[in-house]
Amino acid sequence: MIRVHVDPAFSEKLNRASVTRRCYPWDAIDWSVPIDDAHLYMPEEFSFLAGTVLWERLAPPARSFVTRWEATQTLRNVGVGEHILNQALLALVRHTNPYDPAWRYMLHEVAEECQHMAMFNAWIRINPDIRTKGLADDRWGLVASVLTPVIATRFPVLLWLLTLLLEVAGDDLGRAQARNESGLLHPIIEQMGRAHLTEEARHIAFARHWVEQALPRLTRLDRRLLAEVAERLVDGILWLGLLPLPYSRQLERFVAHDEFHAALRSSHRRAMLRRQLAPTVESLAELGVVRPAALRRWRKAGLVARAA
Repeated sequence: MIRVHVDPAFSEKLNRASVTRRCYPWDAIDWSVPIDDAHLYMPEEFSFLAGTVLWERLAPPARSFVTRWEATQTLRNVGVGEHILNQALLALVRHTNPYDPAWRYMLHEVAEECQHMAMFNAWIRINPDIRTKGLADDRWGLVASVLTPVIATRFPVLLWLLTLLLEVAGDDLGRAQARNESGLLHPIIEQMGRAHLTEEARHIAFARHWVEQALPRLTRLDRRLLAEVAERLVDGILWLGLLPLPYSRQLERFVAHDEFHAALRSSHRRAMLRRQLAPTVESLAELGVVRPAALRRWRKAGLVARAA
């Protein structure tokens, strides 16, 4: 039986919130709004085009198509990630005491992630002109789907650390979608961001609580392994991005292959990744997960400006 490192009272609080504040996608979203070329489909600051000469060069309809391609590919990748997380959660539930309130909360989280997967799949289906299948994310998805249930049952604190790192960054995108500061985002994208944000906040809180409570009980070897994985993951995200986008021939009319990869390495995009990761890295530093050498390396490179 796997020990749950979440206070029962905290799990019950999240259980009540999941019952009273669940966002069913077919109630929270107006799917009848037509797709057009007058809107953007990614918040401008989150698009790979942001901060590049490409953004200024493209006419509004071209920006609309490119951001719609980007949003559709991103949401498919996020859906794959949530599928993998569900596999891990169900493996963890199998080895958890069913009388612990956390057992029921993890099932709430599975249900909410299934709703998110269905929501993203609905978006993909109303954008049939955007090809997503086979754009290089299936290989990593297959490997991760095999590994994560093993991680969940053998080293659950690592599962929650990975969840925390990835979902906090996704939460930042959801907030930008829900705010829609420019007023240019398509209504469905804005509504999806709002629905996703509400439920992901609970998932992040549960993951953070588990990591915080589990860390003091880890052996020195486990803490070293956890630090190694966390540091390599942060380095990888800062270099490759959260969900690396593969170039598609669908973009050829607007963005050349070299321009695409240059945009992915732009200073604006790196600054965005730093902003997304900094709060989580700060928390991990305070908890003692991330080692001083890594923090010094990231500060020197300007990667995590706010890290303590």
